[in-house]
Amino acid sequence: MFAHINFQIETVFILAAAALLLLLVQLLNRQVTGDTREHLAEDDLYKMARITGASEYEIFQKSAAKWPVSDTMVEKHFKEYLRHQATPYYVNDFIRKHKQQVDNLKLPPF
Repeated sequence: MFAHINFQIETVFILAAAALLLLLVQLLNRQVTGDTREHLAEDDLYKMARITGASEYEIFQKSAAKWPVSDTMVEKHFKEYLRHQATPYYVNDFIRKHKQQVDNLKLPPF
């Protein structure tokens, strides 16, 4: 009976040690390489929505206003954005034109 319990305890310790080792490797990797996560248009779109109080869909609509894009296409592109985080050209243009303003504003904590 005790041999079975020892085997289970050893297994738990081995799994815990492996998890700690994995966390340590991730931490060291972040320290060595820095947090090099690529800045994405989706990040700016999210920040614009949070700062302005508009939804991301409303930003899509506003972005399309100066382009020959129908409401149907905006809706289709927005669904693609939700599925694959792909922003269409007119949203990228809108983000690029307003990026400096967005970068200067602080994102509210909640």
